[in-house]
Amino acid sequence: MLPLLSAALFTGWFLFAWLLFNPPHKRKDSKRLIIPLFGIANLKRYEQEATAVGWKVTGKEFAAIILLTVAVFALVTLLTRNLFILIAGFFVGIYFPHFLIEKKRQSNRMRLVSKLTDPFRLLLSRIPDQQNITRALEKTRNEVTDESIRRLFDGYLQDMAMSGSVRDALMQMKKKINIKKCDMFFENLILAHYEGFTAEACKALDKAVEALEFDLRAIEKVKERNRTKKRKLYLTIGIVWLFPLILSLVNTTGSNVYLNTLPGKMLILLYLAGSVLVYVKGEQYLSLNLDEL
Repeated sequence: MLPLLSAALFTGWFLFAWLLFNPPHKRKDSKRLIIPLFGIANLKRYEQEATAVGWKVTGKEFAAIILLTVAVFALVTLLTRNLFILIAGFFVGIYFPHFLIEKKRQSNRMRLVSKLTDPFRLLLSRIPDQQNITRALEKTRNEVTDESIRRLFDGYLQDMAMSGSVRDALMQMKKKINIKKCDMFFENLILAHYEGFTAEACKALDKAVEALEFDLRAIEKVKERNRTKKRKLYLTIGIVWLFPLILSLVNTTGSNVYLNTLPGKMLILLYLAGSVLVYVKGEQYLSLNLDEL
């Protein structure tokens, strides 16, 4: 009875941690955990999403990732004789590609934002001579070496070729970056395009880039602090998993309650589900949400 009660207490801890990392105003994002579970037959969507973030992974390769993940859980199922683990592995396997794609997308966006300030500075230095955003941006594009920034500027030039509207092309660029901290820069750039690149306009643009630089320095500090918190979270999850092991060794019935009884197997399932939820929600909670920056 003691192992079961102890396991129930720690399962409650997992649920509490999930609620902690998933506050009410963010629970709408929980749909992202559910939607991929119905996408096992829609591997083409995974392939398209991977291509969008710069990964050349086919639907067949995603299927292999899913099957490999399920196979690992199947092996654990054979070792523990707990069918519930295989059921959990099925859901984890289907969600895993979505998780990898989201991590890559976040990484790409953070990398893009961290590389923006120098090209913006270079663009501003070209504008007084060119007195034209498109010509200044084209010259800046030719001097930039980072591929993600070059693709961003190429997108602007393509939009200009199709629409001929500086405002629309800049709005498309702002949409691609999708960072609120860049809004002031683009708004001032559009305003300067229509009202002229006066000293006041150039000063406003310079202040917008300075604000972005300040925020990026703050972001780096937050990232460093969150890395420490993540290590502590992972360590805590590992320590919690020691309790089933310890309680199994000290049982007095001569039978391992977690391996040989239905309630024990279900509690191991709850341990596993809680660990996955805490890990995923902890990653979301402790990772910078660029949509809110």
